[in-house]
Amino acid sequence: MEKQFKKYLLILRLSFAGALMVFVFLNVFLDVFGLYGFRDKDNVRVYGEERFSKYLMTFNHVPQHFDGMILGPSLSANLNPESIPDKNYFNVSLMGARMNNVLALATNVLENNGTIKEAIVCIHPYVTANTKVEETGFMNLDTYWKAYGSVNLLRVYGLGLIRDFDLWPNKYPKNQYRTNGSNAFEALFKVEDVAGRIAEEVNNVKVNEFEIGSNHRRDFKKLLTLLEQNKIQTFIYFHPVPYPIYQAHSDKMNHYWEDILDGTNVEKSELMSTYNFNSPEFSDFSKDVSNYIDHGHLSLKGQEILIREIKAKMDQVKQ
Repeated sequence: MEKQFKKYLLILRLSFAGALMVFVFLNVFLDVFGLYGFRDKDNVRVYGEERFSKYLMTFNHVPQHFDGMILGPSLSANLNPESIPDKNYFNVSLMGARMNNVLALATNVLENNGTIKEAIVCIHPYVTANTKVEETGFMNLDTYWKAYGSVNLLRVYGLGLIRDFDLWPNKYPKNQYRTNGSNAFEALFKVEDVAGRIAEEVNNVKVNEFEIGSNHRRDFKKLLTLLEQNKIQTFIYFHPVPYPIYQAHSDKMNHYWEDILDGTNVEKSELMSTYNFNSPEFSDFSKDVSNYIDHGHLSLKGQEILIREIKAKMDQVKQ
């Protein structure tokens, strides 16, 4: 009886190990994050678990298949780099990203870099706000091993099926994430009364939102050093805030832009350029409500204009 039990236990263990190996090899073969180079780059996209997915894409997919990257929070996440002519950009921006997240993504891309030569960095008080809690999410090397098998991976598969078969379009639209990393969330975020939402936000802005956390200031400087050391042509911009919000808090916003750049080497660097899209010469944009879908995120029209302006200003530096 004891021998039979040991035999049964051995078979059970071997069966479990075999099933586990099959699952691991299946995940490698499917290669949903482009980690192993088995999938064409145009077939790799985010299906869900954005932080998890995009971080894993920074190991191989982004650094080996794209010429440039867009870094920032949700304010830049829906910028579609397809409108940048003759350039192959990937939008690595994350919903709710803080500067530590931006640094982690950029670091991983450049540590594995093969083709990245340019970067566009979106700056806004939200990204560097002095908050007590810093969301790191999956921004660590341990996440790599979760690509072989994890609950997060299973969630990605599940969301992939939901999107591919268009089972829940109101919450998980089929093509929300483009293969260039940009997040087409306009339909999900757009409010009916954009002007009213902007007016409401004027009174919601708090003074402490403009205070730069010491850790985020340190990480911002690390980011700039990293980009310069890797000879990445970099454009850093202050996201255009809707004019009523800027007008009510212009002193704080102008000081913020000076403060975040203080102590950096951007003015002396030949590789870096900056622009504050809240400057008076760009106010026609921020006064036009049709450029926004809510109190800050850009509409398709607003994105096209901003991308065009960013490209023009980057070209001016190269001349």
